[in-house]
Amino acid sequence: MAAVVVSHPAPDRSAARVPGLPHLRVLPGGRAAARRPGRLHPAVYRRRRLAVAAVALILVAVTFLAVTGARTLLGSASAGPVAAASSSTPSVAASAAAPVHSYVVQPGDTLWAIARRLQPSGDVRPLVDRLADRLGGAALEAGQRLPVDGLTD
Repeated sequence: MAAVVVSHPAPDRSAARVPGLPHLRVLPGGRAAARRPGRLHPAVYRRRRLAVAAVALILVAVTFLAVTGARTLLGSASAGPVAAASSSTPSVAASAAAPVHSYVVQPGDTLWAIARRLQPSGDVRPLVDRLADRLGGAALEAGQRLPVDGLTD
């Protein structure tokens, strides 16, 4: 809103006018007049759109984490580590007591995860070091056979 000091006396519209002070009159215009009545400022719409986008992004991230977490839990409970027997033993299922001689790397596996599967309790750092030595510095790839015979005691 804008106020203008009028030097000439305006018609007296109120009886409670203070003598000696100039009469102020409100002029139409300004930023508020440019918008239609009842419409919010464009910055309010931008903030609302940003908030909706942030909430949508959070929902997508939570859904993704929930799905991958459920898939991991269900996959690890039902499948377990995939292992292949050496050529001297026909299959792992044929003799349950036969040690696992190689491990087939699954997508998302790390040396730490493989070491923890081979040695469920205790410190796995020495086992991780031995696995890394067996790889010779090569990266793990899904489907790769990792020889694990003689690593666990």
